[in-house]
Amino acid sequence: MTESDKKSEIEVLSERLIALKRNKVEEPLLDDHYSQAHFAWRMVIELVAGLAIGFGIGWGLDYLFNSKPLFMILFILLGMAAGINVMLKTAKEIGAEQVRHTNSAKKKEK
Repeated sequence: MTESDKKSEIEVLSERLIALKRNKVEEPLLDDHYSQAHFAWRMVIELVAGLAIGFGIGWGLDYLFNSKPLFMILFILLGMAAGINVMLKTAKEIGAEQVRHTNSAKKKEK
């Protein structure tokens, strides 16, 4: 096989790949039910992570300053507020994604 044959074969393969990529239909990877469960668990984990980080920082500061429940309570509340804030951002992200998905489905129907 000569060098020009290899180049022409590579060009043909490249064109075929480009054509296949154009015709590719994006399908959701998961069923909608499992996708919603994924988002629900994500939001729960975000809240629990905020609480756990707040507890850890508060307990560490209480241990350091020997002021047992003061910082722990304060940072648990701050961690809960941060977790709720992240949960709200996730909910907005999910809503925006569903709107995009709905709009793209409507465009395909037309």
